[in-house]
Parts: sequence; C-alpha cells; structure tokens
Amino acid sequence: MKRRLWRFGMDPAQVAGLLAEYGWTEHEQLGPREFTDRYLEPAGRRLPVSEIERSVYAVRAGS
Repeated sequence: MKRRLWRFGMDPAQVAGLLAEYGWTEHEQLGPREFTDRYLEPAGRRLPVSEIERSVYAVRAGS
C-alpha cells in the first residue's frame, strides 16, 4: 500500500474502539466544519465537504 489512507463508513463514536483493536490510538477526529476551518479555508480552497465526512488522526502504539 503506497498511501496509508483508509476510506469507509462507520459511526464516529466507534472509531476509537476499532482503531484500538489494531494497536492504534485516536488522537483527534474532525467533522466537516472543523476540517474546513483548519485546512481548507487557510489554504484558500473552496471545496465542498459532505456532512457525513470525518477525518481521524491516529498513532500506532510504539510509533
């Protein structure tokens, strides 16, 4: 796998539990508004972000 990016759907409240099963810890989860405010607007990008999209920052144990 060249890019370490997973794309699939699930309940946001279940993300930390799923990640923990594979040795990862969720550090942050952003909804569409937070993602837009933090990354898109400062970069001058005007892209649509769906209300169901979320971004998760996770760290693998021992990394």
